Amino acid sequence: MRETYLVFVDHRFSRLAEQELASALPGCKLEPHRIRNNDKLNTVFFKVEAPTTDLPARIRESTSSFVDFVLPVDAVLDTKDTVDYLKIEDAASAVLAGNKRTSFKIEVKKAGLAADETAKSIEVRLGEELEERGYRADLKTPELMVYVILLGKSTIIGHVGAKTQKDRTLDAFRRANRQGGDRVNRAEFKIEEAIDFFGIDLGKHKMALDIGASPGGWTHYLSQHGIKVVAVDNALLNYEKVSKGKKVLVMADAADVPGIRKMLADNRLGGNVLVKGIGEDADFSDYDIIHIKANMERDKRIELLKRFGEFDILTIDTNTAPPESSAIANSLAGLLGPGAPLVMTIKLPTSAFSKHISSAETGLSKNYTSISLKKLPHNRRELTAYGICNAHRTQQLPESIRGV
Repeated sequence: MRETYLVFVDHRFSRLAEQELASALPGCKLEPHRIRNNDKLNTVFFKVEAPTTDLPARIRESTSSFVDFVLPVDAVLDTKDTVDYLKIEDAASAVLAGNKRTSFKIEVKKAGLAADETAKSIEVRLGEELEERGYRADLKTPELMVYVILLGKSTIIGHVGAKTQKDRTLDAFRRANRQGGDRVNRAEFKIEEAIDFFGIDLGKHKMALDIGASPGGWTHYLSQHGIKVVAVDNALLNYEKVSKGKKVLVMADAADVPGIRKMLADNRLGGNVLVKGIGEDADFSDYDIIHIKANMERDKRIELLKRFGEFDILTIDTNTAPPESSAIANSLAGLLGPGAPLVMTIKLPTSAFSKHISSAETGLSKNYTSISLKKLPHNRRELTAYGICNAHRTQQLPESIRGV
C-alpha cells in the first residue's frame, strides 16, 4: 500500500530539499505539487508517494535540513478557486470519525487561493461547523490536528495525532504573533527554535558567550533561562528588556561611557545597568549579563573574554559571510569547555547556497563535531548550524577567574 504525503519546504531551498528527499527516500515517488502562481509562494509543496507509512520518521532520521513539515494526505478536493465549506467539513468529519479522537484543532494554510477570507476566519467557521456535527474542538491540547491546505483549485485535507507531531503549527509566524510576550525582537524566536530543534538542555549550562548580540534577543532568551551571559556587540542592547529582573554591566570604550550613562539615566535604567570602561576593575560575579561594547581587535577581545572563565555554550548571530562566521567560532573555541554546544546562523548572501553551506561546514569542522544544519521557521535567508566543541585549551585559565 502506498501512502501520499505533502512535504513543505521554503521555496528558496526547493532544489536542495528535492535532492535531500530523493536521497533520504529511495523508492519513493517524488514530484513538485503544481500550483498556479507557484513562483509567488513562500512555500513549495512536494507530493511524495511512499510504500510505507513511516515517511515522517524517515525524514526526521535523515536529519533533513530543509523540510519544514510533513503532512499525510487524507483527501484531495476539487474546490474550484473557492472555499467549499461543505466538502471540507465532510472530509474533516470522515477523518475525525475514522480516528475516534475526542478532541480536535483545525489549522488552515492558504497558498495560491485568492479568496478574501483569512486563514483564521476559515479555521473558526470550520471548527464551529464540526462542533455542530458533534465533535469537540480544543485549541490548547487537542488529540488530533486536522490540516486544510487551500491550493488554488484544490484543497488538501490531512491529519496527525497531536502527540506524535512535535511541531504542529504550519505557520510559525502566526504562532509567534499569538505568543507575543516580552521579547526583544523576532530573532529571539530563532534561538528558541534552535534550542528546541537541536535538543539543547539549557539547564546544564551556566555561562554563555553571545557574539553579535545586539539588540539582545538571544542574550535575553538565555538569561531568562538562568544562564549568565557575556554579550559581545559594538551596538547597544535593549537594556530596558534585558535588565528586567537582571543586573547588567556594560563595558565600553572610555569615550563612550558618558553617553551611555546619560542614555540610561534619561530612560531611568540606571538602577539595574552599570557602565564601566574596558580597563576598569569589576566583580563580574555580581552581574547576570555583561555586555562588551567596544571596538577591539580580535586578540584583545579574546584576552578580555578569558577573564570570565570557561564558557559552556557559544551563540553567534553576526551579519557576516560563512567563512568569517566560521572563523569567529574557531577563534573562540579555546574559551569553551569540553562538549560545549555552538549555535550559529549561516548567512546566505547569494543564491549559491551549496557553496555557502560547504564553506561553513568545512570551516567549523576544524574545532567542532556533530555539525548539523537546519532551516528553522524564523530563518530568512540563512540557516542555523549546531556543533559540539572538540577543541582543547592551549593554556590554563588562572585559578582566580575560573568559574566566575
